[in-house]
Amino acid sequence: MLCTRVGLVSAAETGDVALSLYTLGAFPSNQSLFAQGSNPSDTRITNGAGAGIKVAVFPRNLGNSIGIELESSGHGSEITFSSPIRAGSSASTNLWVFNSMVNLILRYPGKTVVPYIGLGGGLSNGVLTHANIPGRSDPDLEGSWTFGSQFFGGVQGNLSEQVFLFSEYKYFSATYHWKQLALDFRSQYAVFGIGLRF
Repeated sequence: MLCTRVGLVSAAETGDVALSLYTLGAFPSNQSLFAQGSNPSDTRITNGAGAGIKVAVFPRNLGNSIGIELESSGHGSEITFSSPIRAGSSASTNLWVFNSMVNLILRYPGKTVVPYIGLGGGLSNGVLTHANIPGRSDPDLEGSWTFGSQFFGGVQGNLSEQVFLFSEYKYFSATYHWKQLALDFRSQYAVFGIGLRF
């Protein structure tokens, strides 16, 4: 059997490919909750933690400076507020945020330190669990799929030609709609991770 490599070019010959894993801290805004016909003034969305994975490609014919990245992440949080329909009653629910994003990245391809900025958009799913909300008939799982957007900036530190550490700041926004509840979710993220370059 005759094997050839006609038409096949490795990723290393066409540009940088990087696979990264990271942990994140989420710091949501406590504003813009619409619950049961009003905007509770005492809304609190707790900070959360989560993790993510991303794959980026930087074509060599663009100078290894412009890249496309696929990213998937998730984190947990909790929403609490005073119920507008029952005076003196508190309401709470767990909030899980899952994002699948496509990012455009601009970086300075340094040897040791690589700063970068980017923006992205994609699908976001805000999932409520264990909803303890007076007047709500269904306390179980409910999701809200919507468009999400983000911008970010960060820096990579190369430990070798293949391995790097990175840290970034990210700002994310999405609007979720559930039964008797809606949220203009806005959150800042602190991201720390490790990656492999191929």
